[in-house]
Amino acid sequence: MPSLNAHTAISAQHGGLAVGSVGTVIFHAPPVREVWPRQIGLVPGQADCFQHREAADLLDQAVAEGGTAVVCQLLSGMGGVGKTQLAAHYARTAWEAGEVDLLMWINATSREAITAAYARAGTQVADADPSDPEEAVRRLLTWLQTTERRWLVVLDDLGDPGALQGLWPPARRHGRALVTTRRRDAALSGPGRRRIDIGLFSAGESVDYLTAKLASAQRDDEPQIAALAEDLGYLPLALAQAVTYLIDLGLSCAEYRTRLADRTRELASVVPERGNLPDDHHDIIAATWSLSIERANALRPQGLARPVLELASVLDPNGIPTEVLTAPPVLDRLAITRRAMILKRGDRKKVPRVVTEQEAADALRCLHRLSLVDFVPGARHETVRVHHLVQRATREAHMQDAEDGAGGRELGGLLVRIDAETAAEAVEYVWPVEERDDTLMAALQANAKAVAEHMPVTAVVGIDGSHYRLGLRLGEAGHAAEARHHFERLLAGLSVGAKRTERGKGIEQLFVRHNIAWWQMEAGDPAGAATAFERLLADKEDVLGAHPSTFATRYGLARAQGESGDPAAAVAAFEALLADCLDAYTYRTRSFSLRRTVRFAQRAADRQMAVRIEALSGATDRSPGALPKWEPPAPSARYGLAWWRGMAGEPVRAACELEELLAEQGDLLAAFDPLRLATRHAFAYWKAEAGDPGRAIPLLTELLADQTSILGPEHPQTLTTRHTLARWKGAVGDRARAVVLLTELLADQTRILGSEHPQTLVTCHTLARGQSRSAGEDV
Repeated sequence: MPSLNAHTAISAQHGGLAVGSVGTVIFHAPPVREVWPRQIGLVPGQADCFQHREAADLLDQAVAEGGTAVVCQLLSGMGGVGKTQLAAHYARTAWEAGEVDLLMWINATSREAITAAYARAGTQVADADPSDPEEAVRRLLTWLQTTERRWLVVLDDLGDPGALQGLWPPARRHGRALVTTRRRDAALSGPGRRRIDIGLFSAGESVDYLTAKLASAQRDDEPQIAALAEDLGYLPLALAQAVTYLIDLGLSCAEYRTRLADRTRELASVVPERGNLPDDHHDIIAATWSLSIERANALRPQGLARPVLELASVLDPNGIPTEVLTAPPVLDRLAITRRAMILKRGDRKKVPRVVTEQEAADALRCLHRLSLVDFVPGARHETVRVHHLVQRATREAHMQDAEDGAGGRELGGLLVRIDAETAAEAVEYVWPVEERDDTLMAALQANAKAVAEHMPVTAVVGIDGSHYRLGLRLGEAGHAAEARHHFERLLAGLSVGAKRTERGKGIEQLFVRHNIAWWQMEAGDPAGAATAFERLLADKEDVLGAHPSTFATRYGLARAQGESGDPAAAVAAFEALLADCLDAYTYRTRSFSLRRTVRFAQRAADRQMAVRIEALSGATDRSPGALPKWEPPAPSARYGLAWWRGMAGEPVRAACELEELLAEQGDLLAAFDPLRLATRHAFAYWKAEAGDPGRAIPLLTELLADQTSILGPEHPQTLTTRHTLARWKGAVGDRARAVVLLTELLADQTRILGSEHPQTLVTCHTLARGQSRSAGEDV
């Protein structure tokens, strides 16, 4: 018979109690059976109406192509593009397919979170002691490195590359790691790692998602879905929150778009409250990027990334030349901002006086490292893009910071205005005077239009600033309608607070009204412009008298009368204007008139006028007798008079006067001067009309090349020369070529100017005649 000790030992082996001695009870638990496969950590649920997207295919392809060489894929992208959902979908698919024995999902927002998750996993799969977390982490990494089991470790939302120092999952042919992060630091690269940049939804993916979400709520708004997706910038997070909001409130897509476009509303007011966010979202759109901005701002050069982003938030989201964000006006603003920040911290010992161009460029790179901006690949000029919702959230946060700091909403609005004015000055600074680069010019024009929308009209003071110059640049670049709209906003701002009796007649208002009428004419409404010029002229004569600005308005009125169909009236008006110019600007009063004109040019920020004045000053000693007819604005008046003589039926006289004028311009005007280019066109035009198209065509061909280089291929003057050249090619017998040129021109004018613009209609008529003649019809 076995002894008691033997019996109790046998019983204990089967989970019983062993009584070794009186007062001692020993319990042996049965061995825990290992259960595989295992999942540690909660994989986020699949988003409602989850859309398969191209990025998922890229991830699958990257894993397949990596083989055993690449064991870690890094999904990098701005907040809200769906990195976590892609990683969760991949993990869930691998788990359900039985491709992994261990699936670990870890929140990687900090090193502490990573080590805590590793330690817990170490106790579960590597028999680590839970009382020694550091050893548990080492045991887990060792296990991952040596096990034959298949594993997948997902590190979600890595906030700092340094958080994984010494903690990267080891390279192992049985293992895979997946990291999601907003970071793009070089420190994330390494052996066995590959970065996959995750972008926005495509337009089709966005429409499919919204359609599915609306259908699930028995809603259909197909005509507006694509437009809503575009308004939200195809950002998955924004799409999800916006569609949830509009379904909850019973709005149509059109009604939601109206709310979203209202800049008096904050982004937070057009998405659900935090407690009602879809798909377990943690933050509303507006708060999504705040942590990224803080981290970028903490990188060297400290304190500059945020203000650079604030300036970028009032520019064109589709492309900002880095020259703009590193221009002197920006550097001055950054220096003031950094100085204020340092003094606010109480550190008065070392306050840098300046911010260098390199520091501003480094700040942009900090923003890029946090996926807040993107550098456009392959661009001739280095250009950055910013999602327009990031821009809006940045502006709103800037205003909110001012309000929270007891500055109130007025201070917040002032800060955004200062951002816009600084950005406008930077665009103006970079704007080329002579040399033209079409890519740079297109970007600057887009940025000029963008920043104009963020310059509050009620804050306008005078016409010496960037607001006024910006309108001139828009018009000079060929955007007449935008320039007119800009000056109309400017006039509204100048009118706020003006005395009732002075409204419309203040010096600044008179200048702005002139520009409104001028760009109205350039935009294709000469009749409306003539009416505006007539009213303006009466006010200018009353307030200014024989001022250069008054002569400029008389010039505009004369031209508008001619373009409205009354060339005789235009000729009479130009003859009177030229006579008055010669009387007002005599050689005896040259010094006085030049001083007034210089002031006029400076206030109007007219660089071309400044060039003419400089040339005029240098020409005094050479030809004093001929000087009066070159006092501004006499040259423009002479050009206008000659042109409208031709339109009134005197093409030979017009050509002769223009040829004489053109010869004089060669000594006084720069080759890029718009007046000289216009005179070259007018001379060739009337030379052809006077019966010498053989000489005119080479002149027009040479002019077109110069205009394309100086003004750009889409400038209205360039388009006009294309029409004249095509017309006369047809007139001399090359009708087939003329039809081709006119067909191409009509497509460009319709796209650039609009189908109802007078120039477009003239080309349409010329093309129809040319086609009829080519077909042998009698027209």
